[in-house]
Amino acid sequence: PSVPQVREICLLFTRGVDYHWQRMALLALQEAAEAFIVRLLEDAYLCTLHARRVTLFPKDVQLARRLRGLEWGGI
Repeated sequence: PSVPQVREICLLFTRGVDYHWQRMALLALQEAAEAFIVRLLEDAYLCTLHARRVTLFPKDVQLARRLRGLEWGGI
């Protein structure tokens, strides 16, 4: 797995403070992030199909995030 990349992302969100992360915690964070992205892209593609297109545009991702609401990763 790409644990070093997850560690770099965590550094960005902790303002450069290097916390000691357990390997399982990093793997869980990576798994959750991947699941979030996959679900978001699935929803965005449904927006694409609703617009009778086959190409996914950024506006589809934005609409999917907006429809999800704040609790589920919306804006």
